[in-house]
Amino acid sequence: MAATAGSMTDEPEGYDAPVEMLVAGCPLAVADGFANTLRNQGQAAHLKLAETLSSLDQQLSTEACSLVIINADSEELPCIEAIERVRQEDQTISIILVAKEPANYRPMTIEYGLQDLIKIKNEDHIALAVRREYRTRLLHDEVRRLRRQLDEAQTRSNQLVESSRDAIAYVHEGMYLKTNQAYLDMFGFESADEVDGMPIMDTIDAESRGAFKAALRKVDESGEHAAEFRCITGDNENFNARIEFSPARIDGERCIQVMIRDRSQSLALQQRIDELTSKDIQTGLFNRQAFMERLDALAAHNAKAQKGHSLVQLSISNYTDIREACGFSCVEQMLTEIAKVLTATASSAHTLARFGDHDFMILCDGEEPALEIAERSLHNLRGHAFKSIQDSPIKPLYSIGITRANKNGDISAHELINRTCRATDIARTEGENRVVFYNDQIPGDTGQMDEADAAIVKQIDTALASDGFRLKYQPIVSLQGDTRENYSVYVRMLGEDGTETVPEVFLSPARDAKRLAEIDRWVVRNAIRELSNHRKDGKKIIFYIILSRAGIEDDSMLLWICDCLREFRVKGAWLVFQFRESDLRAALKPAKQLIDGLRKVNCRIAVANYHYHEDGEDPLLKHLPIDVVKLSPELTRGLATDAAQQDNLNTINNALQEKGYKTIASNVEDAGSLAILWNVSINYIQGYFLQEPSSTITYEEQTAIGA
Repeated sequence: MAATAGSMTDEPEGYDAPVEMLVAGCPLAVADGFANTLRNQGQAAHLKLAETLSSLDQQLSTEACSLVIINADSEELPCIEAIERVRQEDQTISIILVAKEPANYRPMTIEYGLQDLIKIKNEDHIALAVRREYRTRLLHDEVRRLRRQLDEAQTRSNQLVESSRDAIAYVHEGMYLKTNQAYLDMFGFESADEVDGMPIMDTIDAESRGAFKAALRKVDESGEHAAEFRCITGDNENFNARIEFSPARIDGERCIQVMIRDRSQSLALQQRIDELTSKDIQTGLFNRQAFMERLDALAAHNAKAQKGHSLVQLSISNYTDIREACGFSCVEQMLTEIAKVLTATASSAHTLARFGDHDFMILCDGEEPALEIAERSLHNLRGHAFKSIQDSPIKPLYSIGITRANKNGDISAHELINRTCRATDIARTEGENRVVFYNDQIPGDTGQMDEADAAIVKQIDTALASDGFRLKYQPIVSLQGDTRENYSVYVRMLGEDGTETVPEVFLSPARDAKRLAEIDRWVVRNAIRELSNHRKDGKKIIFYIILSRAGIEDDSMLLWICDCLREFRVKGAWLVFQFRESDLRAALKPAKQLIDGLRKVNCRIAVANYHYHEDGEDPLLKHLPIDVVKLSPELTRGLATDAAQQDNLNTINNALQEKGYKTIASNVEDAGSLAILWNVSINYIQGYFLQEPSSTITYEEQTAIGA
C-alpha cells in the first residue's frame, strides 16, 4: 500500500496535511495501531480517543473532526447512540464501523448510511478506508470551492459583458440568446426583447450570409475565428464590421459568442500611447529608446539604398557643476530651453533626441551637412540667454562629436553611437565648446603607444565596427540547491584568421585607448540578447556580466543597460552585474550611482576578486548594496592540503553569509578543493575543474561534480 500511496498524483489541496481521526470505543493500543498503520501507508494522522459517550461529546464539541471510527462491540459506548451523536454534531462526518464480526452489523450500517464496515483486526483495510474517506472529504471541499469560484466568475463575466463598450451577443443554432446594450445600440434596437429569438442572419446583409454561415461552422470545427462582414441595422442601414467568434456557454448550454469591437477611440489612443512612449517628457524630443529604433531603421534602409547618414552628439560638459550651483529644477528647465534651441536650429528632416541626462543626438540624412549643423547649433546655444540659469555664475559649456556612416552600410547603428561618443569625449578633453569630427585618426589615442599596442587598438576598433567579439560562458554551480543555471559571461576578440584573443592581451591597450566602456556595451547588449533567446526556450538562466572601471565611470552605461533590457524584453532579475573589488574602491561614487540604478531595475550586484577584511566592517560592503561576494582565488589556493587555509575560508564564508551575502569560490581547479568547499557550505563554485569557458551553454551539473 505504501507504494500505491507514493505513486498518487494530482491529489486535492491539503492531502498532505494530517487527517483528524477520532476513534470511539477502542482501547488506546488498538487506536494507536490504526494510526501507525495509516502513517506507514504515507498519511499523517492526528489521533483523538473517546471511550465513553461523554468523552465523545466533549471531543466533538471542542475540536473539528472529519472522520470517526466507532467500535461496534464496545460495552462502555453504545454503538447506535454514538452514531446519532456524531450525526447530530455534523452530518458530513464520515463514520467507519469496526467490529470483531462485521456481518452482525451490516443491517445497521446500511440503515444509518455509514461509510464502511470493517473487521477490527484488519488494520490495513481500516487505514485504506480512512485515506479514501479523507481524500473524498477534501475533494468535496474542493468541488464546493470551485463551484463558488465559478459562480463568482460567471457573475463577473456577465457584469463585464453588460458594461463592455464592445458589442457582444450569444447565438445558439443561429438564434440570439443574449445581447449586451452596446450590441443593441449598434444595431439600433431599443431592448433585448426585440432580438429575443431573432435569427442572427436577419442582421447580416444578403451578400455576406454565405460567408457568415461558413464562419459559424468554422467555430464549431476549430474554435475562435474572425472575419469581415456587412451588417444591417434595425433601420435597414448597412455597415461593415469585423466580427470575432468564439465558443461559449450560457446557463450550461453551448453557444457561440459574437463580438464586434469598439474601435472608435483606438486610433487616437494608440497615437497618444505612441507619443508618450517615444517622447521625453521634459524636452518633448524623442527619448533614447525611440531614437535607437529610428537609427536602426535608417541604418538598415540606407545600407540597401547605398545612402549615408550622420550623427551629431551634443553634451553639456559642466552639467554637474551647474546642477550643484543652481539645483535640479533649474537644470531641468535649462534642458528644455536647449531642446527648443536645437529644434529651432535643425530642420524638420532631422531626428532630435534626448539621449542621456545631459546629452542630445541629432540624426542627419546623407545629404545634410552635419558639421555645419553642429557648428550652427553650438553658435545658437552660446548666444542664447538662458532664463532658467540667468543668475548662475556658471554658463553651459558644450562638447560635440560627429560621425558619418558610409554608404555601403559597413557600420552598425551601435558602432555609430560608439564612435560619436568617442568623438564627443575627445572634444571634452580638448577644451570648451569644441566640435570633433570622427575620422580614422581618432582611434588615435594611440600616439603614445608602442607599435604592438597600437595594432591591438586598431584590431579592437575593427571588432567593434564589425561585430568581431565573441562571448564565452562558464558555469557557476550551486552547492546549496539553487535550481537556476548561473553563468559568468566572458569576451574574446576574433582575429582576421578567426583565432581568439583573450582579454589579458587586449584589455590593457583598450583601457589606455579608452575603449573599455565600448567593449562593455558590446558585451552587455549581446549577452542580454543571448539570455533572451534562452529564456524564450524556457531555461532558468542567470548571467553574471562583468563591467570594467571605465563602464562604472561611463554615465551613459545605466541607460544603455536599460535600453537593452527593453529591446530584448529581459527582466533585470535575470542578471547579476559583477565588479572587481579594486574598481569599486577606486570609483566608489560613480559605482554607487550605477549600482543604485541597477537595483531599481531589479538587477543583482556581485563584487569579484574580494579580499576579506578582518579588521572590522568593510566600508565597501557597508556602503554598496552587494548581493553576491566572489572570493579572491587566493582564498582557495592550496585548499585541499592546507588546514589553516581551510579554517580561514570557513571563518570568512560564515562571516559573509551571516551578513546575508551569497558566496562564490572561484578558480576551483581540483576535486580535493571541491570536497572542502562543499563542507564549508560555500553557496557557489566556479573554475576550470568544472568547465572552461565555452561558446555554447551545454553544462551538465551532475557530470561536473560527480553527483
